[in-house]
Amino acid sequence: MSLSVMTLILTGCSSVKHQQMQNERDIRREAYEDARRRNDLKRSRNVLSDDILGTWRFLELVIEERGGSEDLLKVKAERAVRRLKGLTLRFSKSGNTAYRYRIENTITKSHGTYTTQIGRIIFYPTTGAQIPDLLFSFAEGTHQQILLNDGEILDTTLRTRTNVLGISMKEKQMDVMLDLGMILAPDGWLHRGKIRCSFERIE
Repeated sequence: MSLSVMTLILTGCSSVKHQQMQNERDIRREAYEDARRRNDLKRSRNVLSDDILGTWRFLELVIEERGGSEDLLKVKAERAVRRLKGLTLRFSKSGNTAYRYRIENTITKSHGTYTTQIGRIIFYPTTGAQIPDLLFSFAEGTHQQILLNDGEILDTTLRTRTNVLGISMKEKQMDVMLDLGMILAPDGWLHRGKIRCSFERIE
């Protein structure tokens, strides 16, 4: 009888401790996500389509990791830099509302239209390579995890064939970014960072 009571007490304590640890992880994750959202809003001003009109030349490609090691991805990025050298993006305006882009200094000429939102640029290709795939194709297939609404974890891989990218402006530099997503670490969810492709204004 005493042994049964003691077992129940210990089991109850373990359950309470486990729940407390789970609650602490959830609180840390929510605090982290809130801080990340506020930081992103602070760093990314409302980029209007008019702000990026002109010609931009490739400057650098950087993996901005927030934890862990992305050594293989960095090696692939170094190869991508050699391919992107000399790449030029030209943004122009036709009429009052039509914003167009053109990829120059490449074998395959590509062009289309674009729109911008807060911290985002959306490309609508007409012909040729899509800008997200052209800049970030080396990261295609990188492992990432997604926390679903029901609490389940979806194991997936990074897709670069999307027409939506992050964007920020500072003086004569434009940064176009691809989010590397999340992974579940021992201390909770960890945002892996971004790949930043920077351009300098030349016209």
